[in-house]
Amino acid sequence: MPADMSFWCPACQAPIDESAYRCPQCAGAIECVSSDAPTFPRADITARPANMWRYAEALPALAHRVSLGEPMTPLVPFEQDGFTALAKCEYLMPTGSYKDRGAALLASFLVGRNVGEAVEDSSGNAGAALAAYAARAGLKLKVFCPASASPGKLAQIRRYGAELVPVEGPRPRATEALLEYAAKHAIPYASHLWHPLFIEGIKTLAYELAEQDAWRAPDAVLCPVGAGSILLGLYRGFKDLVAAGTVARIPHLVAVQSAHVSPLHKAFHAGAEDVAAAENPRPTRAEGIALPRPVRDRETLAAVRESGGTVIAVSEANIEAGIGELGRRGFCVEPTSAVVWDGLRQYRQTADLGGDAKIVAVLSGHGLKA
Repeated sequence: MPADMSFWCPACQAPIDESAYRCPQCAGAIECVSSDAPTFPRADITARPANMWRYAEALPALAHRVSLGEPMTPLVPFEQDGFTALAKCEYLMPTGSYKDRGAALLASFLVGRNVGEAVEDSSGNAGAALAAYAARAGLKLKVFCPASASPGKLAQIRRYGAELVPVEGPRPRATEALLEYAAKHAIPYASHLWHPLFIEGIKTLAYELAEQDAWRAPDAVLCPVGAGSILLGLYRGFKDLVAAGTVARIPHLVAVQSAHVSPLHKAFHAGAEDVAAAENPRPTRAEGIALPRPVRDRETLAAVRESGGTVIAVSEANIEAGIGELGRRGFCVEPTSAVVWDGLRQYRQTADLGGDAKIVAVLSGHGLKA
């Protein structure tokens, strides 16, 4: 297990106190580093329970482990116009979304640092995941959510015992309300958007995909992108695997956004190095990715380009169609997840990967919560 975890700002090249949620100098995102490089001892991994903790040598050193059993999620083939793709069923995680991977690691970190109370902001799934793991850890959690978030997700947050604070207006208003409250009461911000431990947990998605295909990377992976945590988890996870000599390459990473809120799509196709906030965002059924811009925007763009991937925008009509098409193939997903259906169709029309290419679509959240 990697040791001696520390925090630093990549932009300032300066060490950062672990209590900060972003760099106090440049306001940029901070990262965590370990003295030991991740390794993947295959025989040891195979002998362990089939959950995200089996990759212990690649995870940050944590004194406590907060877990709800985070299983290795199924990789299920499905057909689209005669092409067979693979669905990574992340909606089968304990709280119904991939965010359990990040929440488990972040809650474990907080408990290890004797944090007893925290705040979080979310459009729903992250709040539900952190509420569940806070309950498991005995942490008091207050979650700020848009009042317009899916009622099922809001009910789920309450069910786990967290205090829910509905905030009227667009998604950024919830963050503004949280920051005001956190500053006034000096309570730690357990942010799934900012905290580097959250992405460290998402990296296990890449490790699983490699292991599920005899330690080979797929040709491409499509995922919904708002803040970019899935895509960055995949990117960093596959980089770990390449550096360890476990897989040969990083797959093409394909970010899929709602056309109504698509700042990454605009920046990528304009050749920009950073992402400007979305101008005049419109309401979208894909509420989980309706963010004005990714926190780690430069790294997200660089990850897509370095991997040879692309960014795709999907209309509301095609999001709706995706819900039905995936449902008729046995996948009950929320609208945010359904963007990958048309994303896959568009990608197959433009990518030159061959008919036998292995393409994975990440199904990020359960439809019963939408």
